[in-house]
Amino acid sequence: MYKIGINGFGRIGRAIFRIIQSKDDFEVVAINDLDSLIDNHVYLANYDTIYGKLENKLSVNKSNNSIINREKEINFFSEENISDVKWNESGTDIIFDSSGILNNVKNSHKLIDKCVKKIIVTHSPSKYIDQTLILAANEDSYIKENNVISSSICDANACAPALKALDNEFGIKDGFITTLHPWLGYQNLTDGSLKSVSSPGHYWKDFALGRASLDSLIPKKTTLMPAIRLALPEMNQDISAMSFRVPTAIVSASDITLTLNKIIREKDVIDVFKSIEKKYPEVILLNEESLVSIDFKGIKQSCVIDLRWLKVFGNNKLKLVIWYDNEWGYSNRSVDVAELVMKKQK
Repeated sequence: MYKIGINGFGRIGRAIFRIIQSKDDFEVVAINDLDSLIDNHVYLANYDTIYGKLENKLSVNKSNNSIINREKEINFFSEENISDVKWNESGTDIIFDSSGILNNVKNSHKLIDKCVKKIIVTHSPSKYIDQTLILAANEDSYIKENNVISSSICDANACAPALKALDNEFGIKDGFITTLHPWLGYQNLTDGSLKSVSSPGHYWKDFALGRASLDSLIPKKTTLMPAIRLALPEMNQDISAMSFRVPTAIVSASDITLTLNKIIREKDVIDVFKSIEKKYPEVILLNEESLVSIDFKGIKQSCVIDLRWLKVFGNNKLKLVIWYDNEWGYSNRSVDVAELVMKKQK
């Protein structure tokens, strides 16, 4: 049984918590969040607008300010710095750092050997990380001496397996990816300041990100390709990307156009994807149904390749559409990464 700590109990932290409820080998024993209002955290964990009610509701033990989960106590802390949390009081083995704060990634190294064995970071910083792992892309490269592991970002978990498979089979000459991503917590309901609520002191430089998130498609830069190259440094530098924030609550898509080094047929590409779906059924799913984005809500696979829109043109150019639940699918992969590194540790 691995004892889990969650640092940052927001959208991803709570999704990871729910996923762990179905794992026999994981148990959440500690939660840390900047917001000290424990009752609100319990309420948000119990009732989720996207994923519904928690099957086994949490409660608060007022006598010691802890969370009760299935008659077991979860220690609750409210420290700004991840390294100031008394994780050892709970015997924590693994911490999911879902705070999104770079300083926590830096300070997480201080926790190794105190009691914590591994830190899983649920975003993709360019420094302070020992290694980035994306399932169905580079998990075989894991070095067990690495302790602070990034599970990358949702977009990279969606695109990297498909890009890796195509590059291995045909070679990728160049390409462009446009991601369509639901609004996030730092965006505004009405036009306003670019000041980030989730990252105090941080201001976004693109004024468009301060516009009302429910009324517009908002173009923005994306860290998709830098994130992928942290896991797959060999990936061609001539693949670029941009993103749109779209006025929906959940499920992302990536629209991909690639030029390959070989002449291809649609059947050739589909055969490659069938092969990786068979090898990684928990990660990759092929879809041929007439579905829309909301139909992929709550799906555990983080890379759903929509074969309806797979097109080959000009002999070596390929169009792809990939769907992914940017919270649930991604959080499943983060938990998978934790399971992988702990099994390798034995």
